Amino acid sequence: MKRNILILLALGIVLHSCRKTELPKESPEIVDGSKVQKIDVSGLVASNDSAFTIQTYAGSGTAGNANGTAGNPQTAQFQTPEGLVFDTNGNMFVADCNNHVIRKITPSGTVSTFAGLAGTSGAANGAATIARFYNPIRLAIDAANNLYVADRGNARIRKVTPAGVVSTIAGSSPGTGSAQFTWPTDVAVSSDGTKVYVADSQNHRIQKVLYNGTSWATSTLAGSTTPGHTDATGSSAKFKNPSGVALDNSGNIIVADRLNKCVRKVTTSGVTTTIAGKPLEAEYSLDAPVSHARFGEPFGVTVANDGCIYVADINFHTIRRISKGFVATVAGTGTAGAADGISATFDTPTSVAIDNSGNFYVADAGNNKIRKMVPELRTLQYTHGWSITTPFPGVTRYRFTGNRFFLPSAGVNKSQNVNVLDIDLSINHVEFIATGTDDVVTGLVGAGTPALAAISGTYATTQYGPPGAPQRNPTGYVRNNNVTLWSANIFKSGTNYWVYHEGYYYMDDNGTQGMVFSDMNQDPFNPGVHKNITTGAPILIHNSVPVEITRVSTHPWNPGVSTVPQNIRTAIAARTAITIPTTNNHLLLINVDGLANGTETCYSNPTWWGMTTPDFAQFIQQYFHAPYALNLDGGGSSTMLLKGGANNGGITGGLGVINYPNYKASVEGSCPGTDNPYYHQRTNMRSAISVMPN
Repeated sequence: MKRNILILLALGIVLHSCRKTELPKESPEIVDGSKVQKIDVSGLVASNDSAFTIQTYAGSGTAGNANGTAGNPQTAQFQTPEGLVFDTNGNMFVADCNNHVIRKITPSGTVSTFAGLAGTSGAANGAATIARFYNPIRLAIDAANNLYVADRGNARIRKVTPAGVVSTIAGSSPGTGSAQFTWPTDVAVSSDGTKVYVADSQNHRIQKVLYNGTSWATSTLAGSTTPGHTDATGSSAKFKNPSGVALDNSGNIIVADRLNKCVRKVTTSGVTTTIAGKPLEAEYSLDAPVSHARFGEPFGVTVANDGCIYVADINFHTIRRISKGFVATVAGTGTAGAADGISATFDTPTSVAIDNSGNFYVADAGNNKIRKMVPELRTLQYTHGWSITTPFPGVTRYRFTGNRFFLPSAGVNKSQNVNVLDIDLSINHVEFIATGTDDVVTGLVGAGTPALAAISGTYATTQYGPPGAPQRNPTGYVRNNNVTLWSANIFKSGTNYWVYHEGYYYMDDNGTQGMVFSDMNQDPFNPGVHKNITTGAPILIHNSVPVEITRVSTHPWNPGVSTVPQNIRTAIAARTAITIPTTNNHLLLINVDGLANGTETCYSNPTWWGMTTPDFAQFIQQYFHAPYALNLDGGGSSTMLLKGGANNGGITGGLGVINYPNYKASVEGSCPGTDNPYYHQRTNMRSAISVMPN
């Protein structure tokens, strides 16, 4: 370490007839630490781990039909672009809905009309310049680069060859017959071009169009003309305005079941199941495990090569991802807009396409643009609702306030106050510190100290225990440069605090950092061979596996008794963790505030919740994709500090504490407390990691 501090602290029908189709709104129907390696995001990205920055790829934002300057597709004009696909040569094709044409954008950025006549609707087949469409809305493409078009206004499915010759393969006039469609909104096609699946939206069914070598035949694969939500086979299944279809890697049809507010799967034999979302409930946007996640109006679906499903939610103007049993928002803030960047906004995004290099593109219908989602490596994979500031060089603060995070332990999402400090260790360094006596936080971060931020470790004291609790000694273990600063010597029984520390975070002088399971023998604690460590409990994620989730019932930390400390792990409370992200030379300090034992906080408007340690493990895994995470203290007694941070406790001059206290009057007799506004553990500490500028 660059400095060693030993014992004492030095510190239909909107936008004409396209865009978001307005349908009648009905009431619901009732890793041992090794050096963390940088992820390679070149080529086809690992999309289930990707964050995205949004930029405008094509379209000026003004509705029209201009091709613009060759090589600069941002100068072109579209009128409600809804569908996107790429051919094997890298050309993008666009269903330019209200222009009634199919547009083409070459890899060099030249925009042209591929088929149809802009501004003129019709149903003519033939060569590209003769053919006519009527509100073409969505596209699919086979391995031979034939396009398939959901020609919604004509209630037909059209085929366009690579030479631009257009033909009708299914449909005639709108209707409910077995060979008719009403408002077909999307198509999916097998690679050989012999099987086409249609989201027959206002007929509430999925149709199959099969080519037998000489002609096309249409039949119903799943659903009937009666709307509803039923998982079943064939016509016994029920949909409600299905609006998007895509094929997964096994040939199943993934369906955006729009007004059921869920995503379904239909096998090639017509067996229908719900794979994400809660049907028959009011529109709501919630990221959560698939069975608890909520959508607004899922409109378009796309399946990436890695199996992740991307959903365009037109009601909340977001792009959602279904991956590893979890639904997450990966782009969009929940409100309409046209901003680029990390916290980008869309206006009625209708579909997502993926090019041959793994880049993602969005048909941003309401903005008359094509947007590009550029995968990138960053610590925070999710931006909806987060504020981002950089208070010091190499220190990024992410903050979230709201109720977007689903708690498996509670079965519902609760309000949270989340603070994350992303420390760039190429600009700053950390020091492992401890004190021989209780020291206030101003000794860590404040006037006269060089420290920029700090996070305290497990705290125990010989005073201020809950009524009836025995006197307690330190419960953590800290080493700095091979010098033991603080060894764990807690009583083995009759205590309200941790008996064991399951693991430790370490950083070696060469910058290698990691987390290691301890030997669970606290007397003495075995620090292994690492020079600089701090302990915690329990380990949340190890080698990218959320071990805390799987150990709730079997690990010795949870023997099935109700006494503290074991049950603290499964209690909803404030949580603080050290987390190693996938980005090299970075360290995350994370705090989620919450309630203690279900009681109200001092800051009761709004009331914050916290998480159990299994909740915390899932939260870190889903939103930070961290290979390692270690919970510092299970009872909410860890403090996060930032130089110049907000004065949340009413203490004159402020302490730089940026996480909220979670104990009320039942502990100290008043709120925020006559003895100490931070319940002692918050203003006093014996171990910490301090962030110092290089």
